[in-house]
Amino acid sequence: MGFLKRVAFYGGVVLGLATLAAGGIVALTYLFTGKFPSLKFTEGTPEVLLMTPDEVVAMVREQVEQAKEVQATEPAGGDYDES
Repeated sequence: MGFLKRVAFYGGVVLGLATLAAGGIVALTYLFTGKFPSLKFTEGTPEVLLMTPDEVVAMVREQVEQAKEVQATEPAGGDYDES
């Protein structure tokens, strides 16, 4: 049981440090360039882009509009079948 606790603890520490490092990289990138890093997957390969805050807002609004369109076309109430 002690072994599993130790593995869980160190796994959590590693995951936490990796998350902190990723957040630091994003913050430093924004501070030095004024742009946010983003990933775009094209043909199965990731592409790193730098986007301004205005571009991020436009992208999020576009995704919200697409989600609203999908919800409007779906039947209300889910998948209900009377038979």
